[in-house]
Amino acid sequence: MSMTKLVHPHGELSGTEVMIDYLDDNLRRLNRYLEEVNVELLHWQLDPESTSIAVQIWHMGRILDVFFTRLALGRPSDEECWIRLGWAAETGYDPRGLGRDGWGSLNEYTLEETAAIPKFSKALLLDFIAAVYDTVRTHLQSTSMTELAQPGVGFEGKFTQYQIISMALMDNVRHLGEIRLVQSLWARNYYRE
Repeated sequence: MSMTKLVHPHGELSGTEVMIDYLDDNLRRLNRYLEEVNVELLHWQLDPESTSIAVQIWHMGRILDVFFTRLALGRPSDEECWIRLGWAAETGYDPRGLGRDGWGSLNEYTLEETAAIPKFSKALLLDFIAAVYDTVRTHLQSTSMTELAQPGVGFEGKFTQYQIISMALMDNVRHLGEIRLVQSLWARNYYRE
């Protein structure tokens, strides 16, 4: 049985190049989806237990930030983009210690913790997620697959650095679908009074 190679319009891609392609595609789609999102829709919730598009975008950036920095590379939380680049200080929102394992990424937040997330602007959210994606992209471009195949620090070393980064990126892809659903429900006026 012969193996068919995956060929991208730009040629054959390595595993790292595929992940970079997903990063770039995800960010392009997110920016396109948000072109027509106004402030009201950005912060609208389907019901009191759902999250807004703004919270979903923040989570997308945050989960990749935490998984990359702490769980894949084993660096301290001070090196996460949200902290290192000043958004925690600027917004007064430092989520470290909240939710699952203290990640501060929305995972296992209580309803009260979720409600306490500030109403970030679209510009801030897009700047944040772009910075996270750029940080991950730069690392992937400068790191060999041999190094990425080493066990990550998180999850008791059960997954490689590549797998941990990939988990968070695939979570981001899933959230793009949720954002599109919220936009669709809003547009159809199903749940607005």
